[in-house]
Amino acid sequence: MIHSAAELKKPDLKGRIVFLRGSADVPMKEDMDIHDIGRIKDTSRIDSFMPTLEHLIKNGARVVLQPGWIGRPDGVQKQLSVIPVYLYIKEKLGEKGLLKHEMLLAPSELHGKIKSIAENFDVIKDKVAGLEDGQVLVLENPRFDKSYNKGDESYARTLAGMVDIYVADDFAQRHRPAADIVPMAKHVEKRYAGFHLMEEIEYISRVAKELDKAKRKPFVFILAGKKIETKPGVVSKITVALKLLDRMTDADRILVGGAVAYTFIIAKHHLDAVKAGPDEVRKISTREMKKLVGDSYLADDVHDQVLLAGRVLLKAKGKGIAVLIPKDHLIVKNGEIKVSRDIPKGWMGVDIGPQTIKEFEYAIEGAGFVVMSGPVGMFDKKVPGAERGSEAVARALAEATRKGVVTISAGGESTLLVNMVGVKISHASIGGGSTLEFIEKGTLPGIEALES
Repeated sequence: MIHSAAELKKPDLKGRIVFLRGSADVPMKEDMDIHDIGRIKDTSRIDSFMPTLEHLIKNGARVVLQPGWIGRPDGVQKQLSVIPVYLYIKEKLGEKGLLKHEMLLAPSELHGKIKSIAENFDVIKDKVAGLEDGQVLVLENPRFDKSYNKGDESYARTLAGMVDIYVADDFAQRHRPAADIVPMAKHVEKRYAGFHLMEEIEYISRVAKELDKAKRKPFVFILAGKKIETKPGVVSKITVALKLLDRMTDADRILVGGAVAYTFIIAKHHLDAVKAGPDEVRKISTREMKKLVGDSYLADDVHDQVLLAGRVLLKAKGKGIAVLIPKDHLIVKNGEIKVSRDIPKGWMGVDIGPQTIKEFEYAIEGAGFVVMSGPVGMFDKKVPGAERGSEAVARALAEATRKGVVTISAGGESTLLVNMVGVKISHASIGGGSTLEFIEKGTLPGIEALES
């Protein structure tokens, strides 16, 4: 059983030291000073744990806030400090009149040296000991310490020994084995899920359970975005698609868009090589690929991606499940933009075309529940008109939601898209890999660690 932080009231919290784990791995603008809040491109993940933080402050808790990590630093890197996140949180709490005490930062200094947590536990311990009721101490980027990502037990026990209560509101990172996610939770007797985490669990559990029902409405999985992760053991949108096919019926659909689609186009034309195995797939030349997708985006590990995409197509075909690959595209070359069924040499695909948009809208309209794992085109408006496909899909999801369809966006880009278009869906998840892994397995290591 998982307990909600909503159960914690003033008698439980006043004067108690509470560790709050958030998800603040937010996109940052590299050309701005770290003391400029405008450096944060999208605050959705920070905003997700703010209600829990406010609840703890209002009820007199002494909060040690680990807002999460920023990027993938190699040691201590100033540009990946949590300082912009610290300043954003401070501004929001100030606007609500919740800064009765100075908001602290440790072990880094706001306008001084940037430091790692593991090398400065003594500094943090002193700060924690001096906290007042309702005061907040924000911790630096934990990924400055290499042992942290591996779930270092010493790191976990040291932090756990400083606090009375553990609260997790970091769904986007609950699938990671990091020291303050799984190990630390197990070393604190009283542990709870924050408001947003409970909401994530509720909605995504519905999808996971719905898939296993004998009689249900069609499920649509939108397999999109820029890349198919191919690292061994990593749960990604493509490995999830392969697993989901085991639980899908011939009424379900997989819609493929974004740069992922170009990989699928190559795989579709080389299914014999996919059947033969990795060695044959690796024989597909760059020249052959360009004949099919022009200069469209393909990752460095494209052959591994083609192999996985081909396996999805073959498995779906065997079960009679339709995989909708774009029939037309918005393509660009030297500033010229047009719609085409093919992507000629020298041209680059940047979005799905109008015919494909209609097919996707129709599939979403007939669904009972939909999960979107990425945008279907370049929705950032760097190429005029390349946002139309993604915006059309977002509006289709909103319309389906109004009709009772359960709709979920999975990951930062998907949720950013929904927010940019300004539509309402059932649930805009802050998780990418965590959302997909939850759907696949029905739980996450970091959620299991919260059970009592």
